[in-house]
Amino acid sequence: MIRPVDGETVWIEYPEGRHFRAMYDARSDSFATEDASPIGAAVVANWSRQEHEDYDISDQPNAPKGALTRS
Repeated sequence: MIRPVDGETVWIEYPEGRHFRAMYDARSDSFATEDASPIGAAVVANWSRQEHEDYDISDQPNAPKGALTRS
C-alpha cells in the first residue's frame, strides 16, 4: 500500500465500512485517530485524501451484487 505523507490527515477505512479521519505517523507506520488510538497501517483497508465523513463505500442497493461505490 502507498502511504500518506508523514503527519498528513486523511480518511481511513477501518474496520471495513467505517470511515473516519486519522493522521499518519511514518515513524510508527500507523494512523492516529481523534481519540488517540493508533491503528497500524497494515490493518487499514483503504485511505483517501478526498473522502467525506458522509461518504459511504458500502454496496449500492441498485448496483450489481458486490459492486462498491469506491471512486
